[in-house]
Amino acid sequence: MDKIFLQILNMSITSCYIILFVIVVRLLLRKAPKVFSYALWFVVLLRLIFPFSFESVFSLIPRSEEHTSELQS
Repeated sequence: MDKIFLQILNMSITSCYIILFVIVVRLLLRKAPKVFSYALWFVVLLRLIFPFSFESVFSLIPRSEEHTSELQS
């Protein structure tokens, strides 16, 4: 149960990062066509709908295994 909660919490935090990124990019692209804005929000929608994530060596968010091991210590 704790693992599912931590996974959902991790996905929510990641989604918040994506939403903040979209807001900043929209501020920079005020004069751009609306299609770009819709495409950015579509990425957010996909992230919220599909519960999977990509992990990379270069990541701002630590891997879930590392995070859970730190919490258990």
